[in-house]
Amino acid sequence: MKQLAARVLVALIAIPILVNLVLYGRFMLVAFVSVLTALGFWEFMKMTQTRIQFFPHVLVFICLIATNWFVYYYGESALLYSLLAGFLIVTFSAVFRRDVATASNRIVFTLFGLFYVSLFNFFILVRETDLLKYSDYKEAGVWILFVFAVIWICDTAAYFIGTPLGKHKMSPMVSPNKSWEGFAAGMIFGTVTGWAFSFLALKDIPIHQLLIAAFTISLVGQLGDLVESIFKRRFGVKDSSNIIPGHGGVLDRFDSLLYAMPALYFLLLVLVYR
Repeated sequence: MKQLAARVLVALIAIPILVNLVLYGRFMLVAFVSVLTALGFWEFMKMTQTRIQFFPHVLVFICLIATNWFVYYYGESALLYSLLAGFLIVTFSAVFRRDVATASNRIVFTLFGLFYVSLFNFFILVRETDLLKYSDYKEAGVWILFVFAVIWICDTAAYFIGTPLGKHKMSPMVSPNKSWEGFAAGMIFGTVTGWAFSFLALKDIPIHQLLIAAFTISLVGQLGDLVESIFKRRFGVKDSSNIIPGHGGVLDRFDSLLYAMPALYFLLLVLVYR
């Protein structure tokens, strides 16, 4: 009961703040994404039991946060160059390790953590760059709220329908509680949410494009949730951290969004604003 109360309280405080950050963007949104990126990387290193050291981890921290701002100013090309810099930092650091087995594990987990949390940059790419040529600046913010809504409805439907009705396990070794029935419910309700947005917002976007976007986001989001579950299962942890009362960690709250936002970005480029 206390955990539920904490979840509701945090949601009531966080949602209005998040909506304002998304709609009005600019520097505060980038700063917020930088906080998420830093916390996400720290959580992943902690979850995978990787000891944080100055070389490479602190340097990767700096690289990740700098990337957020480079992406804001220079767009998607900055993400590619920053990832290359992070890759070089991580791999060169392994040269100075005495234990080859430890060094190889550190490379694998640190590199995955680097690329994984770098997906937060797509919040900035969708919101702040002019690549998509929005007719209205706030329209980009509405697209992000679109993703939030689809993921939230998808996850909620998957849980409340899959829990009582789920008979066929989707991936029992990774997430024993997830079922194909819950997955299907999430897909249906998530896609319907996209249809609803044609009446609530994004009225100028053809309905079939919103349905394609919502279907893809629902699919990618649920699979993204399973990706984090692999690591939590492997290392025997329930949550990536307890930094958000009642919700676990940053990665627990944003695991689906980390995959859904890049999917939205590419859909906007090739389908909606081509």
